[in-house]
Amino acid sequence: MSRAWVQISAGRGPVEVRRFVARLAERMEALCRERGLAVVDVTVHGDEDAPASVEILVEGDARGSLEGEVGTHALVEKSAKRGRAARKRWFAGVAVHPAGADAGVGADAGGGAGVDLRELEISACRASGPGGQHVNKTLSAVRVHHRPSGIIVRVADERSQRANVRRAVERIAERLAERAARRIAEGEAARWSEHDRIVRGEPVRTYRVGRKSALEVAEAREAR
Repeated sequence: MSRAWVQISAGRGPVEVRRFVARLAERMEALCRERGLAVVDVTVHGDEDAPASVEILVEGDARGSLEGEVGTHALVEKSAKRGRAARKRWFAGVAVHPAGADAGVGADAGGGAGVDLRELEISACRASGPGGQHVNKTLSAVRVHHRPSGIIVRVADERSQRANVRRAVERIAERLAERAARRIAEGEAARWSEHDRIVRGEPVRTYRVGRKSALEVAEAREAR
């Protein structure tokens, strides 16, 4: 089955945009599950509450399932810290990239090679899911934070906590290997070029923040 990264990026935006990225990533993760994609893990680049970007690794036809979601997303919310004249529309980008064998990257990162376990923060959490007998009711899901890189991975694939930790470390190793490969092949600027491609006109979806601080779709532009 094919795999893909669903990337939600703040571009070069300020903290308001990065907070929007965190909220939008939660919505995109739920949407992936609703549309039949298997969410393998989630990688956060930066602060979990205000990340520069979030990448969701999924299995299945990501491009087909997320048709109409790829592009610019806008949040209508006036900043409380920037005065009356502050702009109230914040923009984030959603993109889909091939991953793993489909991308031809990370093949040498198996087993978590190159990751110093002393640089990891590991905590247990309950797995989320659709309910019923398939929900993991124990604390076997894990959250692993690689401090030097700021990468955070959540994994709940396996019933064993040890297996989930091992898989999370492997994912971190893959992401670190991808970072190194990109720096060598393209340079740091090219690696983050996707962040600069956010088009601020004609967003595919516009949101407002609801009463429970969750994103609510205010309007959607029909896909051309």
